[in-house]
Amino acid sequence: MVRCCGALSRLIWLLGIVLIVSGAARSAETIPWGAMYTPNEHLTDAGMTGAIKAYRGPRGAEELLEDLDFAREAGVRLILTLGSVAPATYLDDERRLDMAAVEAELAPFFAMAQSIRPFIDDGTVWGIRFLDEPHDPADLPRGFEIDPDELGEAYALIAARFGDVRIGSTAPPAYMARVPGADFASGQIVHGRLPSGYGEPVDFHRGQSELAHSAGLAYVASLNANTNGIDNLTFFRDYRMTCAIETVDFATSWQWPRGHHPQPSFSERLLDADPEVRAEIDGIPAACTR
Repeated sequence: MVRCCGALSRLIWLLGIVLIVSGAARSAETIPWGAMYTPNEHLTDAGMTGAIKAYRGPRGAEELLEDLDFAREAGVRLILTLGSVAPATYLDDERRLDMAAVEAELAPFFAMAQSIRPFIDDGTVWGIRFLDEPHDPADLPRGFEIDPDELGEAYALIAARFGDVRIGSTAPPAYMARVPGADFASGQIVHGRLPSGYGEPVDFHRGQSELAHSAGLAYVASLNANTNGIDNLTFFRDYRMTCAIETVDFATSWQWPRGHHPQPSFSERLLDADPEVRAEIDGIPAACTR
């Protein structure tokens, strides 16, 4: 009888271990990682699982649906940049955000909201990006920022059309924490232009992502490619280490066609055959696992 009870106890213990292990396996997930403006033919290069795409106007709305289907089949999660990214597009004569201009610019996407929502529901759409750097808009005087409350009105308009989706802009946590309805903040960095107080890009993203989380925001980390005069080994080492930061929720790399900037794009850097570089690239998926 004692032996029977002992065997039963051991069986229960083993079952408990199995349940704990299987539960841990089920709870593990991989944050999306990849680059910005990545064409579909390179969307899964080296196992990439995330991209930031941009769409504007009726033609862009048509391309969006095609890209969503492609991304769903490929298992890639997207941040959708909808409409013009330039804050000046939406400002009136008093430099206030004009909701009528926001509505008009996003009208092609609002018209197809019902077709987009299933991709939000299944997680293909990780978030929606509206405006680039509203905290310090290009082509406007230094120190000017879009009023956070006004940007919050635009977010409310977007949320009303698309439902439960993350909404954010390319702006740091210190600004995004002031925007009503914001769900994520962003951080962009280049090795040669680190802000005061940060010794390495990984330090920057760790600090900024912790600030984002303390404000209840997700964090999108970018290590810029085309504007970054750094070798591929250092680039991918720091990209991998950025992915491993627990408070980073989406890893990307700003990139443009080579003709616009002298350095190689993220996709070009991925072609490096050096064994040390390949080891860093191959280590990214594990670094992204939470």
